[in-house]
Amino acid sequence: MRILVLEHEPGAPTALLADWAASRDHDLDVVAVPALERWPELSEVDALVSLGSERSIHASPEGWIGEEIEFLRTAHGCEVPILGICFGGQALSRALGGSVGAEERAEVTWRLVSSLDPELITPGPWFFWHEDFFTLPPGGRLLAGTEARTVAFTAGATGVALQFHPEVDEELARYWIELGRAKLESYGLDVTALEAEVER
Repeated sequence: MRILVLEHEPGAPTALLADWAASRDHDLDVVAVPALERWPELSEVDALVSLGSERSIHASPEGWIGEEIEFLRTAHGCEVPILGICFGGQALSRALGGSVGAEERAEVTWRLVSSLDPELITPGPWFFWHEDFFTLPPGGRLLAGTEARTVAFTAGATGVALQFHPEVDEELARYWIELGRAKLESYGLDVTALEAEVER
């Protein structure tokens, strides 16, 4: 199976997704979206994954973000299986008529979720790092949530959006925390506590 991966910056790589694909003999075709001159042909794609990003979905609506939203809308219409992770989940929500809003405070933590389908989405804990949130698009089916937000949904038979990061392993979590230390401190978050959570 050829899986197209939409990567938005080098610091948000495939990580555990690559391990999963290799264990099943799937090929990952990773493309750097901001540098794309031409979007891949959907006829050559068996499935696609849209990864996370430091950028907000509200940035650059006339640039690559808007193009990606349209690409996801077209792919979903062609029944290409799609997994959207964090930013990618927000893009999928927007593509299908949902909305994306800004959190009052960034959420960076490991936490449990309330899953309506534990065989598909376990309660976790899952790693969250986001400043925006998505809503359930028209026709979407809630998969998991917290007390405040939808954090996973399906759209039709082929679309899945997650607000959390199932691809993040301990090494990547440590890297993100160290790289984002100043930003995390500006959020008023306890960086030492976050680092300790990685080791649990």
